[in-house]
Amino acid sequence: MPKPARNMEEIEAVRQQIMETARGLMCEDGFEALSMRKLASRVGMTAANIYNYFTNKDELYLAIQTTGFQMLYDRFAEIYGSDAGPTNKLKGLMRAYIQFGFDFPDFYDIMFSRNTPKYADYKGTPMEPAASIEKQTALNVADLTEQAIKELMPQVAAQRSGNARYLTIVLWSALHGAVNLYNSRVLQEVDEAADELIDRMIDDLINRFFT
Repeated sequence: MPKPARNMEEIEAVRQQIMETARGLMCEDGFEALSMRKLASRVGMTAANIYNYFTNKDELYLAIQTTGFQMLYDRFAEIYGSDAGPTNKLKGLMRAYIQFGFDFPDFYDIMFSRNTPKYADYKGTPMEPAASIEKQTALNVADLTEQAIKELMPQVAAQRSGNARYLTIVLWSALHGAVNLYNSRVLQEVDEAADELIDRMIDDLINRFFT
């Protein structure tokens, strides 16, 4: 007797399991070493069956990226939509970025720390539409940060020479370094009060660029 068809909730649960396992494999061995056969074996299904959920590893990878950036965007949107003043909004976004890296190190590693395929690599291929969605989701995160920065700068200065976008990259670079040092436990070796050090760094960045 054939098995009954899975309902949508069951299908989504399997997709999430596949993505979770794939994240682990990519963090262990990198994107290039990931294969659908290896992934199927780790999940406990046949290689043929896993293709019922993702057509290839690029579709799977882009789904992971899009999911991660959407999670980060949702955190940012909640903070940006709050009643906090401009300074506290930007501080909140900066802390949320760091906390995302702490809470979801596998997502963060794949999204920000590894040399994985980007939109340009998929341009002109069947994966371009999915890659375009992933890129736009990531840019939405940057756009919220940029908008929060503009609210702390004189309007003319914010628009001139891409200042807000430049400062977005400067701040993210500093925060990215803090996340990597923390997740590798180097920061904790250097300073036992690592969390306090990060809070101080955020305050110093705000004071350096916006006061």
